[in-house]
Amino acid sequence: RVLKISEGRQNVDDLIRNEEIALAINTSDDRSSKDDAKTIRQSVLSNSVPYFTTIAAAKATALAIKELQANGGDIEPKALQDYLS
Repeated sequence: RVLKISEGRQNVDDLIRNEEIALAINTSDDRSSKDDAKTIRQSVLSNSVPYFTTIAAAKATALAIKELQANGGDIEPKALQDYLS
């Protein structure tokens, strides 16, 4: 757990830029959090950090990765468009 941008320094944006965060889960619920969310999204995209907006999505992803690893599957992320073309 780390500080959001509006909560002071050393915050999530600092840690992402310093490559100290490998995965971000940001659940926004108030105005200041929503303002921070834009900067956090920009930072994770610029630094190729996986980003989730719900605990349920992060858990589902972790379970899927665990299942793939248990079955010897290679994990190679693809865009949704790659599956639809």
